[in-house]
Amino acid sequence: MKPLEFTGDAARDRTPPAAFYTDSANLRSEFERVFARSWQLVGHAGQLATDGDFFTANIGHEPLLLVNDAGTLRGFFNVCRHRAGPIATGCGRQRVFSCRYHGWTYDRSGQLLRAPGMEGVVDFDPRTISLEKVLVHRWGHLVFATLDPATPPFAEFHADLLARSAELGIESLRHVRSHTYEVKANWKLYIDNFLEGYHIPLVHPALNRSIEFDHYVTTLGRNHTLQHAPVREGGNFKRANGEGAWYFWLFPNTMLNIFQGQLQANVVIPDGVDRCRVRFDWFAPEPLPDLESDPRWIDLMRVADQVQAEDAGICEAVQRNIASRAYTPGPYSMAHEQGVHYFHSLLRNPSSKQGA
Repeated sequence: MKPLEFTGDAARDRTPPAAFYTDSANLRSEFERVFARSWQLVGHAGQLATDGDFFTANIGHEPLLLVNDAGTLRGFFNVCRHRAGPIATGCGRQRVFSCRYHGWTYDRSGQLLRAPGMEGVVDFDPRTISLEKVLVHRWGHLVFATLDPATPPFAEFHADLLARSAELGIESLRHVRSHTYEVKANWKLYIDNFLEGYHIPLVHPALNRSIEFDHYVTTLGRNHTLQHAPVREGGNFKRANGEGAWYFWLFPNTMLNIFQGQLQANVVIPDGVDRCRVRFDWFAPEPLPDLESDPRWIDLMRVADQVQAEDAGICEAVQRNIASRAYTPGPYSMAHEQGVHYFHSLLRNPSSKQGA
């Protein structure tokens, strides 16, 4: 596929060709160039609350194991150093981890403790063998990991984000619910859709009635964007310590939606060139709500399902149309699509330090 030929000027650049969203070779490249070299949201701290707690996750096709080791969060490739068996499945609490294939056993620091059946092997010393590590970072109750040890530290990669979000109280919120939605569209189409409010009046009429669309603002930062929509008088979306809906995007595939005193953390996971999964994690301040009986949260869940269904529907329609012979790259809206252009620019050069 021909590389994106962006000038960096949204007024001059054109949107990507169809192959950007339909070429499986491009997706394979993204796993290595983009997903392996960025901070990926893999879970939440509630899954690692107690010594020995663990959960498994994936970044792209890479299996991971996250564990609480006496208060230290550790991350490993979930791959035995013998013949690649899985060290753990699902989640739970364990003192040690034994490979499900041949029983090689590791402690929570990843060190090999026991390797049955290896007696007599020349120069075999379990003390020199340990699981391959991945870098882990906790931000509030969000747990991130990166596969590439050369990835800049989270506080550097997202320095502007941390400063900009400090007053929103994200770090004090606790996990209350998870749900995954299936979308028949390329993961980048879903991100494109999130990064602009251009579609809100037509795709989200109920949401549009609650915000002041004429004052919808997108701000670019290093490796993130922030979209802010003030609420209308009597609108539904309000924060406890301010007003409005705040939508952060973290390169490449994490979104943080903050409104009405709660946080939705969304991660978009490719599941083939024309499919993705969107995992929603909801966070709330203490005391935590009863999601079955709290009318405010019941309404929040209903609105989230409605907005997600509307987003999935338009993304799936665009995915079908993007392969049409009628499609050709077009201009970006200078008023509404700065974030989309920035995303495409970062995909062209993930190490770029563009933005404010």
